[in-house]
Amino acid sequence: MTDVRMFLTAAIIVFAMSLVAAPVPACDSDADCGPGATCIKREKRAGGVCYGARTEVEAPELPDAAAPGQPAAVEGELRERATHWLGDPETLIRENLPGRELGGTCMVTQDCAPGFECVVAGFEGRCVK
Repeated sequence: MTDVRMFLTAAIIVFAMSLVAAPVPACDSDADCGPGATCIKREKRAGGVCYGARTEVEAPELPDAAAPGQPAAVEGELRERATHWLGDPETLIRENLPGRELGGTCMVTQDCAPGFECVVAGFEGRCVK
């Protein structure tokens, strides 16, 4: 009986140790991060986090509608549900910024033409002049 208890105890310990998360590596300078990465530290923090390191994972191919530089509008059933919960972005912008010219969809102002600014209303951004 003691052999069974010892085996179960050892199995439980091994299982519990496998649940413990691996420590997250910290950095003190860019040299700690490797090529192409930068060490970002918050004020008064002991260690930072590396950003921008190259990985071996290939970026997924984007559909034409979501090509870089032009965010795709939300469409279909997802748009209907989002509009139901959050309101129609175009309507919200027209109600709160009357008389403004609207452009295409955006996520940040850099997605808009010169003279336009990205305004996020509800679940979608629109370029507004």
